[in-house]
Amino acid sequence: MDYPSTHKSLLAKIHDGDEVAWRDFYRRYAPVIRYVGSLYRFTAAECDDLVQSVMLKFFNAEKKFVWDERRARFRTWFASVIRSQAVEYIRANSRARRELPPVAEECDPFAAEFLDEWRKVLLEEALDSLRLRVDAVTFQAFEMYALQHRDAAEVAEALGVSRDQLYVAKSRCLKLLRAIVAEYERLDGELHLDV
Repeated sequence: MDYPSTHKSLLAKIHDGDEVAWRDFYRRYAPVIRYVGSLYRFTAAECDDLVQSVMLKFFNAEKKFVWDERRARFRTWFASVIRSQAVEYIRANSRARRELPPVAEECDPFAAEFLDEWRKVLLEEALDSLRLRVDAVTFQAFEMYALQHRDAAEVAEALGVSRDQLYVAKSRCLKLLRAIVAEYERLDGELHLDV
């Protein structure tokens, strides 16, 4: 199971036709699909077509799709859907012939590139999870000071907190974020997420 922490509830909501869940799914995974399209040297318009194709494939599959984490990781299944849709697109548009990447997963640059992009999605999910676990000022302090690398005095003044409070917020958030990431690592040892 290396779908982000909301995987089961998000999939359940999607299965029930929840529009907000679909928008969240699209927002998180469209960039991954576009990135894969760029690996196949798709134009921006072709990447948009690929996103639509994959989302339709997922939507149609979701009507009857019950993800069994014992059979395959969500990441693995999702990558195979993206790849198959990209290959179908290439075959259907022979005028835009491209060299297809190798099929063997162990030597396939696609797998490594996809995993890198997947890590970005999981880090975003981890930050969303952190945002829900701390108060708004604590998260803003962490985001501005630790993630955006803004000056401590500037951040403290902007948020109306002391520098000590700022340092405590950073420390607390890093500890929580590392715990969230550690759970992802426990579920999927291939991730090697850096925090």
